[in-house]
Amino acid sequence: MAGAFKLDAAGFELKFSEVSLDRPPHPGGMISSTGVRVRAPPSASSETAMHTSQAAAHAASTQDRARSAGWELRFAAITDIGMRRTVNQDVYLLHPSRRLYAVADGMGGHEGGELAATLAIETLAAYFDEVGDMIESTPQDRRSLQHNLVAGIKLANAAVYQEAAERGTHRGMGTTLVALTFDETRAYWAHVGDSRLYRLRNGQLERLTRDHSLLEETLERHNITSSDASEFIANFPYKHVLTRAVGSQYCVDVSVAFSQLVPGDIFLATTDGVHNALSDEELASVLRDHADDLSAACQAIAQLTLSRGAPDNLTALLVETHTPGR
Repeated sequence: MAGAFKLDAAGFELKFSEVSLDRPPHPGGMISSTGVRVRAPPSASSETAMHTSQAAAHAASTQDRARSAGWELRFAAITDIGMRRTVNQDVYLLHPSRRLYAVADGMGGHEGGELAATLAIETLAAYFDEVGDMIESTPQDRRSLQHNLVAGIKLANAAVYQEAAERGTHRGMGTTLVALTFDETRAYWAHVGDSRLYRLRNGQLERLTRDHSLLEETLERHNITSSDASEFIANFPYKHVLTRAVGSQYCVDVSVAFSQLVPGDIFLATTDGVHNALSDEELASVLRDHADDLSAACQAIAQLTLSRGAPDNLTALLVETHTPGR
């Protein structure tokens, strides 16, 4: 997927509100049988690891490391079809040469969800490859990196929306998408839908994204506190209704934020098959127990999720930042 991207087309408004989460606004190299390596477009300088569901009956796990301007990034990912689904509509991206990591959870019928998630991830990766040389050779500020995340996701939205319109049979297909990138001092992330990003810092897990779902927006609108939330959530009839998705509408609003990096930060991206099954404390416990082995942490998250019945596809992606040699 190569070629020049035009960002002045209708639907690609790139306005966004930046948010720093340094002061949070709220409390609190191995590939298994289904990990497939896809060659990035010709402009890319290295291989990209992207999971698709070609052999979705098994889990895929990947672990590797990359240098990023003084930081070493360690990363791992795993996905599994779960216990009840017949196809895996989750897709993850590990693109170390562009310091880009992403997770998508497709929706829209047997084939539509898989197509939407794969197309969104491919479009995002291709955009970062297209602008990658410019990113590497030009001094960057935080707004330009945030701009690239938002632009890439908006292009993914347009690609999925157009594909659905052309096919006709897949109207309404879409996908969640959460993407993470880095510069020398900060992490940047953007998301649409209810796939999440967490950060483990000094042993404490913090959720960095807010779900674009009817449930989450209802909780926020009515200021329902954590002490009251459990009962409300249990009785809420529209738990899984999304208010935003990539590709379901002509335009999409993208949430974007950034924070300063601290050595030892571990970022965790999950699809709802994971975080609907496991509590934040359970995720934190797994990460603390396996902080020295991200692949083992991914395996532990998958096994614990499967032990709960795993009615949905499940995906977890981890990126750790630390100073080389430590």
